[in-house]
Amino acid sequence: MQKTFYIETIGCQMNKAESDRLGAYFEKAGYSPAPSIDEADLVILNTCVVRQTAENKAANKAVSLRALKKARPDVTLAVTGCFVDSDIPAMKKRFPHIDHFFKPGEPPYWMEKPGWEDSVHYSFGPSAYVPITQGCNNFCTYCIVPYRRGRERSRLPEAIVSEVRDLTERGVVEVTLLGQNVDSYGNDLPDKPDLAMLLYELNDIEKLKRIRFLTNHP
Repeated sequence: MQKTFYIETIGCQMNKAESDRLGAYFEKAGYSPAPSIDEADLVILNTCVVRQTAENKAANKAVSLRALKKARPDVTLAVTGCFVDSDIPAMKKRFPHIDHFFKPGEPPYWMEKPGWEDSVHYSFGPSAYVPITQGCNNFCTYCIVPYRRGRERSRLPEAIVSEVRDLTERGVVEVTLLGQNVDSYGNDLPDKPDLAMLLYELNDIEKLKRIRFLTNHP
């Protein structure tokens, strides 16, 4: 019998895009989406903790999964996103009912990694989120992103264009480019491409009708 997965996303558009990518990855690994959390063999909580209220929400949700584990001991529970810090043993001690913790933007370590890089997120509508950077270099006093997601890393422009072209072939006509600071896209890449160059390249995709982006640093 085919195993099923359920992903619950807390927070921003970046988390939504990563949840879509995780979903595509698990489908390639032979899982199918479950209609509800109570029917899933694997449950993943994808968290956002930019501020304290968001962290409290993530912690409360992680605690609430204890009841599911008690009722169904065979279910696999995993947590990812910015709630997962570098001290995994401490998190396992705090939430002993959670089977796995893995960092945001990374493949689940207990799965086979092959297939992760080409698991671009799928879309069932006319719009899609496409991450172009990961991490941030700004270290704003209120924000935890640089500490949980690391320093800024840009995706190669050809990888982004290829993903968007593939999405348009599946009916997507609008994409939103995502990053903690899209203004600095490409600063860490050898040829120093920038956001304007990327927009020009995406504009050449005939079936793409609208391009958005967020967030840009003021």
